[in-house]
Amino acid sequence: MSGNAVLEKQKNNILDGLKDLKKSQEVKQFKKHWSELSVPFTLNEGLSRFTKGELDTIRKNLAIKNASSLKKAELIILLQEKIAENLESIPLNWDSERFQLLLDIAESGGLMPAPHIEAQQIEYFRGTGIIYSGIIEGEPVLAVPNELIDKVKELKNSIHIRSAVNKNTEWIRLTGGLLYYYGTLSIVQLAEFLEKYLKHPVHLREYLNVIRDANSFRTELQINGDGYSNRRVFDAKRVIQEHQARKSLSYYPFTKQQLLAAGEPGFVERNKSYMQLVQFLSQHFEISKEDADQVAEECIFATRVGDTPEDLMKYLTSMFKFDSVEKLQALMDIVVELMNSTREWFLKGYTSLELSSMEKKQLKPLPAADKDTNADAKVRRNDPCPCGSGKKYKKCCGRSI
Repeated sequence: MSGNAVLEKQKNNILDGLKDLKKSQEVKQFKKHWSELSVPFTLNEGLSRFTKGELDTIRKNLAIKNASSLKKAELIILLQEKIAENLESIPLNWDSERFQLLLDIAESGGLMPAPHIEAQQIEYFRGTGIIYSGIIEGEPVLAVPNELIDKVKELKNSIHIRSAVNKNTEWIRLTGGLLYYYGTLSIVQLAEFLEKYLKHPVHLREYLNVIRDANSFRTELQINGDGYSNRRVFDAKRVIQEHQARKSLSYYPFTKQQLLAAGEPGFVERNKSYMQLVQFLSQHFEISKEDADQVAEECIFATRVGDTPEDLMKYLTSMFKFDSVEKLQALMDIVVELMNSTREWFLKGYTSLELSSMEKKQLKPLPAADKDTNADAKVRRNDPCPCGSGKKYKKCCGRSI
């Protein structure tokens, strides 16, 4: 066996091992999240289901100091006290989605069937100490400890909490919308945009706490030294460079409602050319509209990261078999139209068509100058042309005389 073959085999073995490890971790996590749950249960009983490490996570989330050395039983007693005391402050960084879920559980008697929810979100709620997951009679459920049910219901009437939740929801959605269309922005830029759309100052530290907490619940953003980016941005530095290369171009002026809509989880802007691609794929190939929609979405994001029409066609021809040149050409036309009408991160939210139209408007023809026959008469035909071309007058502006 050659050296390259040995290396390839080793690489495959490592990849297989990583896949098995990931699968093993996922199974372990699933069993932890969805173990048998008896109801009703007390806060003490709920906390007792957690490991010491999980209890420490709750302690840190509640910012409880000088308690890291406590044993598990001691920490449970402390958390019982602090969770009850801080119940009103726990949702102050939440948006309407999380707060409404908490209310729904309480108003259902402290127990409800679990909606479709990701492992990351279950882990987030477990870290609060007030929402628990489990299995009852073979069905996944979410639950609240018995002594907290009525207290949670009372939160519904808190003007302070309602105001905070509404504010957070706007912050989170506007931020998501801005990054959906612009790709990457600095913290300062985000704050400036929010103040522009909300028409009032934004407390930066409070805003960042809300956004980071939301990202812990559902990872929609990348947060690093380059700023804040849409989760699909591959190279934030390049997005920033492309923005800076177009300093004279302002960011596309989206409306507040457009940004709020784009900030919804799973949002995709399905314009006319997008739907044309979905329709073409579902009509000409054995693919459902749902799967065709996913392909179109990938084409959108490929355009936004700087892929060329050739890149997209290579991607599509690797997925679909074409039985005629005409069909291939028809798809190519649709792809080019889709790319030209896609709002691009590099173009500050504009489409290529919009920028092309703007450039044409700026390139207005110069007004025709009145011909000065007296001036013409003073210039001999063999003299240098007064236009500055360096040619003789008779071979330049004097050709028609």
